[in-house]
Amino acid sequence: MKLLSARGGLPRLLAALAVVAVVAGGVAFATASRSDSATPDLPAVTAQQLLTEVGQAKVPGLSGTVVSTSRLGLPSLPSLGSGGGGVSPTDLVSGSHTVRVWLKGENQSRLALTGQLAESDAIHNGRDVWLYASEQNSVVHYRLASPAVPPPAPPSGVTPQALASRLLTAIGPSTTVTVERNLRVAGHDAYQLRLRPKAPESLIDSAVLAVDGQTKVPLRVQVLAKGKQDPAFEVGFTQVQFHAPSDDVFQFTPPPGAKVTEKQPPTGEHHGNGQPRVPATSQGPRVLGDSWTSVLVVDGVDLGSAGSGSDARALRELLGATTPVQGAFGQGRLLRTTLLTVLLTDNGRLYAGAVTPQALEAAAARPLSDAKPLLRTGR
Repeated sequence: MKLLSARGGLPRLLAALAVVAVVAGGVAFATASRSDSATPDLPAVTAQQLLTEVGQAKVPGLSGTVVSTSRLGLPSLPSLGSGGGGVSPTDLVSGSHTVRVWLKGENQSRLALTGQLAESDAIHNGRDVWLYASEQNSVVHYRLASPAVPPPAPPSGVTPQALASRLLTAIGPSTTVTVERNLRVAGHDAYQLRLRPKAPESLIDSAVLAVDGQTKVPLRVQVLAKGKQDPAFEVGFTQVQFHAPSDDVFQFTPPPGAKVTEKQPPTGEHHGNGQPRVPATSQGPRVLGDSWTSVLVVDGVDLGSAGSGSDARALRELLGATTPVQGAFGQGRLLRTTLLTVLLTDNGRLYAGAVTPQALEAAAARPLSDAKPLLRTGR
């Protein structure tokens, strides 16, 4: 479930495209949920009041279904799965997928990401983190130093509230915030909050949050590209219940015959908020800039390592959509989609952001010492 676990080649490239939504647009996965046509009657609220209530919203737990959809404008790519119907890296940057989510408190969560014929599960239960892939019948187990340590692959990262949290960090002088008409989402009366970047170099027209009228928990997040009517990303519940699941939901026993791999969770320096700090010299993802115009930087993208089969076909499709460019950063290839601009330099570095090509190339010309580690969000 860790998106940037690949060391090189096409999977790493596709993973970076999926992650850039978290950095630049506030979204890790794109999700769709349907709204009812009725306009519910909710108490009037200002944008600032609603922002405050969203930031303070707490529920004992929840369970629900999230349906994922992405319309990035990438070329059609073959699945990179191994043929058993599991979740492929291409599924994260195009098309739709369904996620079942269970959350309870700060230290218990479960996520089930389903493919056509397989399922991937991530379970965080106190000090234990289990990552299970049914297609390979394989399990990775982490034992955390304490329940308070963030897990190495947060299973709750695809919930609307986690994605909304990312978006809300961009609010400031760079953002216009308005409350729009009320609506129904996943059977709940909701407020609609629109965040609109002011920066002209941003490709994002606006981000729209549907906020539950009672709990003030985000039910859906939509990100719209400039000049487009349909969201490039949607993330939301199709159904959700705001009650704490039973502890049994978070219990996991490896199935018979499963290959279990024990791994040590990442260690090292932490920020004051408990989030791990990635050393500047590591190969981990980093960020140039901030707010809506931030740019993700990933080292070690080896375009010659795609191999054969579906990897090679997908690589050809991607490279066929790029154009050669050169500038202060050196030489490379540029990919422009509805919401993302991606630069692959000849020295194996990837830059990606929801910004214009000019802004991305300017970021690529900056020294890498200006980049900050990419921090994970919580729920």
